[in-house]
Amino acid sequence: MVEDTSREAYELIKHLISDKQKEVLAVFKKNKDRSFTNMELANELGWSINRVTPRTNELRKMGIIQTVGKRACRVTGNTAYAMELRWI
Repeated sequence: MVEDTSREAYELIKHLISDKQKEVLAVFKKNKDRSFTNMELANELGWSINRVTPRTNELRKMGIIQTVGKRACRVTGNTAYAMELRWI
């Protein structure tokens, strides 16, 4: 369950989030119980990895998503950092 304070925090910054960042966030919101690697996000969005990675870096710096460890990527099979939605 999302805390009221998380919703309030999102309301305060949502106008600062770019359209591309919102598209990345939509994948996390749609799949709240899953973590994603950059390549998995690229696959979900139909984007290149070079378009996804800057967006996830920005969202991590904002504290909206967080790295949760390393695991095998479901797209490449390689070990990669996985991220999940921190709040919203």
